Amino acid sequence: MREQNSLPPKLPDRVLNWFLKDDLLEEISGDLYEYYMELGDIPEWKKKLFYCYHLINFLRPFALKKLEGRQKLNNYGMFKNYFKVGFRNILKYKMFSFINVFGLAVAMSVCMLIILMLADQKSYDQFHENKERVYRILGTPYVGSVPYATVPVPLSDAIKDRYPIIEKSTSLRKGVGGDAIYKNQIADLKGYFADDSFFEVLSFPLISGNKNSALSLPNSVVISKDKANQLFKDENPVGRHIQFEDRGLRVLDIDGDADSSVDWGTFTITGIVDNDAIKSHLKFDILMSISTLNRLQEDSLIVDNSQKWDAYQSAFSYILLKDEVSRSELKDALKNLSERQYSDLEDLSEYSFSSQKLTDITPGIIVANEDSFRLPELPYFVLSMFASIIMIMACLNYVNLSVAKSLSRMKEIGVRKVNGATRKNLMFQFLLESILTALLALVISTFILFFLKEAFMNLWVNKYLNFDLNVTVSVYLVFTAFALLVGMIAGIYPALFISRRKPVNALKSQIEEKKGKWGIRKVLSVSQFVFSLLFIVTSIVIYNQFKFFTEFEYGFDSENIVNVHLHGNDHELISTEFSSVPGVKNISACEYIPATGVTNLISLVDKRNEDEVIEMLHQKVSETFIDNLGLSLVAGKGLTTSASDDELTIINESAVNKLGFENPEEAIGSIWKTRENSSLKIVGVVRDFRATLLISGDEIQPMLMTSDPENFNFLNVKVSGENPMRVVSELEERWKKLDSRHRFKYEFYQNELDNTNLVVFDVVSVIGYISFLSILIACLGLLGMAIYTTERKTKEVGIRKVLGAAEMNIVLILSKSFMKLLLISVLIAAPLSFVVNKLWLDNFPNRVDFGFGTVVIGSLLMLGLGLLTIGSQTIRAARQNPVESLKDE
Repeated sequence: MREQNSLPPKLPDRVLNWFLKDDLLEEISGDLYEYYMELGDIPEWKKKLFYCYHLINFLRPFALKKLEGRQKLNNYGMFKNYFKVGFRNILKYKMFSFINVFGLAVAMSVCMLIILMLADQKSYDQFHENKERVYRILGTPYVGSVPYATVPVPLSDAIKDRYPIIEKSTSLRKGVGGDAIYKNQIADLKGYFADDSFFEVLSFPLISGNKNSALSLPNSVVISKDKANQLFKDENPVGRHIQFEDRGLRVLDIDGDADSSVDWGTFTITGIVDNDAIKSHLKFDILMSISTLNRLQEDSLIVDNSQKWDAYQSAFSYILLKDEVSRSELKDALKNLSERQYSDLEDLSEYSFSSQKLTDITPGIIVANEDSFRLPELPYFVLSMFASIIMIMACLNYVNLSVAKSLSRMKEIGVRKVNGATRKNLMFQFLLESILTALLALVISTFILFFLKEAFMNLWVNKYLNFDLNVTVSVYLVFTAFALLVGMIAGIYPALFISRRKPVNALKSQIEEKKGKWGIRKVLSVSQFVFSLLFIVTSIVIYNQFKFFTEFEYGFDSENIVNVHLHGNDHELISTEFSSVPGVKNISACEYIPATGVTNLISLVDKRNEDEVIEMLHQKVSETFIDNLGLSLVAGKGLTTSASDDELTIINESAVNKLGFENPEEAIGSIWKTRENSSLKIVGVVRDFRATLLISGDEIQPMLMTSDPENFNFLNVKVSGENPMRVVSELEERWKKLDSRHRFKYEFYQNELDNTNLVVFDVVSVIGYISFLSILIACLGLLGMAIYTTERKTKEVGIRKVLGAAEMNIVLILSKSFMKLLLISVLIAAPLSFVVNKLWLDNFPNRVDFGFGTVVIGSLLMLGLGLLTIGSQTIRAARQNPVESLKDE
C-alpha cells in the first residue's frame, strides 16, 4: 500500500467531481491518477503542482456540466434573475428607494467614522517587533484609585533581576525638558532619561545612529527627526554637540513654559528617531542617556529617585516577557514584588502593580499621570452607542417602508409562489434587494464620510488627539463587510414577513393585519421619534450649558489683557521694556494663568489641630496683579515688599472660612506655617474669583497669593482697546530686542478662557449632528409612510372630493394617524428626555438652569418638522384633481 502522502491531492479531485460531466469523470480522473504516479521521485510539491496544472487543462467548456441544468437552490440563472429583479424594483420605486438608500447612507457614514477612529487608534504601537510580549507596568496607590501610568524608578531593574520570566526591561524617567542650542538655532525639546535597553524592548526606528550604543554613554542624546531638521538644517546631526538648558518642561505641556533656564552642559547627538514614520503612545523629542543622571544629581540639578520606592510618579516602565510566559505568571510576579516592597510602608501599604499590554494602551483604560492625550475606551463606547442608535433607526426605516410597500408587490409574490418558488427563494430575493440597497448606500456614505471626516478633524479636541483617519484598503473591506451586514439585518424581517404570504391572499393583494392593533410599523415609527426628541432636548441643554460657560462671570477683568510667555526671562526687564510701548496701560506677572486649567497647591498647618493640614490653591503674583485684573480687596492691603522674615500673602474669602475666621478682618495679621515650615503673614483678603476650570467644581476653592519673582512664567499686559493688535505688534518688536532665541508667544486672556470651553462646544457639535441625523432619518421614514398612505388612498380622496369634502378635512383625515404617532412619541419621550438630562446635569458643575421649558421647545420643534413632512404629501393629495385619481388603472 502506498503512503498517504504519495496519493494525489484530494481538493482537485473534488473540483473534478463538481464540474466535470459524469460520463467523462471516470476516464479523466483515471488518466490524471496515472500521470501522477508516473512523475517518479521528484519533490511532492512539484508533483501536486503538475497535477493541478493538468487538471485545469481538462476544465474545458465541452467537459463542464451545464450550470443552468443543475437543480440546486440559487443557481447561476436564479442569481442573475434575483439581481435583475432587485435593480428593477429599486429603479421602479424611486422615492422609496431614495429614502431607504439616503437614510442608510447618512447612518452608515457615522458608523464608518467610528470605524475609522477605532482603526486609527488600534494602529498605535503596531510597529514594535515584540509587541505581543511587551507590557507597561502600572501602579495603583490604594484600593479603588485610578491606576497610574508611572511607577518608581527602581522597579525596572528590580523586576528584571528578581524574576526570570522577564527577558528585558527598560525605564523612562521624567524630567527632561528645555532648550537645545546649536550655533544660532534653538529648539525646545521634551522627553525622558532612557537606559541602554530602551531600543531592545521598544522598536523605535533609528534613521541615524547605532541602537546598541546610542544611550550607553553619559551626555548622549537621541532626538527626533523634526527637531534635528530644526536645529541642524542640512547638516548630519550624529556626532554634533548641542548645549542643553533645562526649563522644567514636561512632555504634556501645552504652553511650553516653566521655570528659568538651568545649564545642563554639552551633549552629543548619537541617534535620530523618525517619529513621523510611526504611531506611538509615547511622545518625545529627546531621549537622554540615564547614565547622565549621576553628574546632574551630584550637581544638585535633579533629585535622585533611583532608590525611592515611594516616588511612584517618576518613571514609565516597560518589560519584555520571555517566550511562552503567561500573563498570569507576570501578575503573580508583580503581586509578589509589591508585597515585598510596600508591606512595611504605612502610607503605601495598599500600593500594587499591574500590567497593561503595549497594544492595549491606545485605546485603553483611564490611567493617571499619562504623558499623551488620547481618548479612553468610554468615549468610543458612547460614540458607538449613538452611531448604533442612528443605524438602528435607519434600519427601522427600511423595515417599515419595505413592509408597507410589500402590499403593492403581493401579486408578484403570488405569481412566484404559484410557479413553484419556495419561501427560501423569496427570502433570498428580498434579502438580495436589501443588500443591493445597502451597497448603494455605501457608495453615497463614502462621499458623506469625506465631509464628515473634515468636520471631525477640525474639532478643537483633535488638536491634541491627532487623529489621522486615513482610509486604507483594509478599511474599505471592513466598510464593505459592514454594508453587507447592514443589508442582512435591515432585510431579514421584511424577507420573513413578505415571504410568508399565502399565494391566494397574495394574488388578491390581501394581507393578514388586524386593524386597530399596534403593528410593527407603528412601534418602529414611535421609537424613532422618541430617540429623536431625546437627542434634540440633549442638544439644546448642552448648547445652553456652553452658552452659560461663555458668558460666565469669573470675578476678574480679562478684557484687553494679553498674557505673554516669559520663556524664563526676567519679568522686571521685560516689564520695563513693555511699559514704554504706547497703548500699554498696566503690567503684572504671575506663575500661571487663572481659570485655564493649571493650578498649584500649598499645605498650611492647621492651628486648631497641628497634625492636620489645610490645602489651598497657591498662586505667585506680582504686586500689581490685583489691580491689573480688577480684583476687589475686602480687607487689608495688597502685596508689598516685606521687612520681616514672614512672607506676605493675600487670601480669598473662601480661604477665610477654611482657616476658621468669621470675617475677613479677623484674618489680617495672622501668621500661618506651611508644611515646609516657612511662615506666611496674611495682609489682605480679596473677593472670591474663579481660578479653576468651570468643569472642575461648583465651589470656589480657597486660595492664597504670594510674591515670588523667581517663579513668574507670564506677564499680564493690559492694552488699549482701540487698536490692541497694533500694541501687540509693537510688543513683539520689543521682545525680539531682548530675546532673539524664543519666539514672542502670547494669547489674549479672553480667548484663553473661551478655549477652555471648546471641548464643550465639540460635544455640542457632535450631539447636534447626531440629533440632526436622527430627526432627518425619522422624517424620511415619516415621509415614506405619508407617500405610501396617500398613494393607497388616492381613490378614496377622489370620491370624498366628488362628494363635497373640503381640502382641509381631507388633509386632517390623511394626517390623523400620523399625528397620533407624533403625539404618542412626545408623551413617551418628553418625560424620558427630562429625566435623562436632569440626571447628568445634576452631577455637572456650574450647570445651567433646566426645566420642562426646554423639553417643550424640543417637542414643538420635532412636532413642527413632523407636521411639515406629513403636510407636504397630504396637502398635495388633497389638491389633486379627482378626475385623475378616479381613472381606471
